[in-house]
Amino acid sequence: MINTLWRIALGAALLFGGQALAADALTLNVTIIHAQKKAGPTDAALNGAALKRAFKGYNSFKLLDQKALKLSKKGASSLKLPNGQDAHFRYEGLAGARHKINFAVPKKRVDVDLRAPLKRTFYQAGMRYKKGMLILALTLNP
Repeated sequence: MINTLWRIALGAALLFGGQALAADALTLNVTIIHAQKKAGPTDAALNGAALKRAFKGYNSFKLLDQKALKLSKKGASSLKLPNGQDAHFRYEGLAGARHKINFAVPKKRVDVDLRAPLKRTFYQAGMRYKKGMLILALTLNP
């Protein structure tokens, strides 16, 4: 009986300990998209219907790049944007059921705190780029 309880306790410690470690580091998948108001195609690799719903008035969406960034509480991960700017992402831990991320583009004076659940795409957009704007489609993964 004691041996069985010991095994259950050890299994729970390993399970919950692994979850605590996972909360200290995540992968941020970043898809960089160029959106334009003029009529045009949408790359097949993108969810055009979702983008058109989220960004009314924009009719053309082009996939520019995809990156996977490792985020941790130890420091920021950087990404070079097509407009020549550097974007910085820093993981700041859990806030309830959502994860907190700081997103900054210093030269554009962008510095915002984002909150997002795992495995659900959200957008950060608005930077002007070649007669349109850049959209960052962001997805957090364990």
